[in-house]
Amino acid sequence: MSAVAESDEQELRALLERGVPQLAAPAQRLESVRTRIRRRRRRRAAGLSGAVVLGIVLVGLLVPGTGGSAGVPAPGVPSTALAGPASAGPRPAPTPTSTPPPTSTDDAAVDLRQFAKLGGLTLRLPRTWSVLAPGGSSTVWVSSQALALPAGGCDKALDDFCTPLQRSLEPGGVLVQFAFDLAQGKADKARARAPQVGNEAVYTACRTIGGTAQLATQLTDQAGSAVFVLATACLSHPGPAQEAQVRDVLTTADFT
Repeated sequence: MSAVAESDEQELRALLERGVPQLAAPAQRLESVRTRIRRRRRRRAAGLSGAVVLGIVLVGLLVPGTGGSAGVPAPGVPSTALAGPASAGPRPAPTPTSTPPPTSTDDAAVDLRQFAKLGGLTLRLPRTWSVLAPGGSSTVWVSSQALALPAGGCDKALDDFCTPLQRSLEPGGVLVQFAFDLAQGKADKARARAPQVGNEAVYTACRTIGGTAQLATQLTDQAGSAVFVLATACLSHPGPAQEAQVRDVLTTADFT
């Protein structure tokens, strides 16, 4: 086909297209299209609402404690399962429900007692304890209970352990005897060993007042003198706190 014929054909097509008017869409057709669009939107919104409700029910069933008896969040009560993530900030430290009581050897609960008859030995004693240091005697007794010398004195005490108690030891009670001696040999031997508080076989004298356990230690000064003090503690059914208290009294005794 020649170029002239092709050009004539294109002009004829364009002329025909311009001559045929474009018909407007009927109003009824447009209204039908709008109705279908509105119906489609309502179905989509209804579907989304159903999915949200189903999701809430499933969360209530799968997560305990988020709602009523069936696991669905109770009306008006926000569900913890639907809550947003917790803050990433630092959490405050938990408040302790209680604080432990101070021990009986705390500075506010003890008295410092120095005894010249024991070579200047200083003891840290609980304030509730009793002290017996009779004149003319080189021995001192301390106890968690009331003290009083027996009628016959303590010169002939069984096991060399006098028990000047007004009554037998109660459970948790303690009686400690500090016996003074001037003995260079014993003092030197005690200094050569590391000071320690050890368990001993219970004296018969201790058992007669209700004792069930016995502790002892040897006390000397660091000046190299002949001062020697033997400390013997008789305890009745002690718990960990009572034994720790007695050990503290014996280990903190010094001649400074």
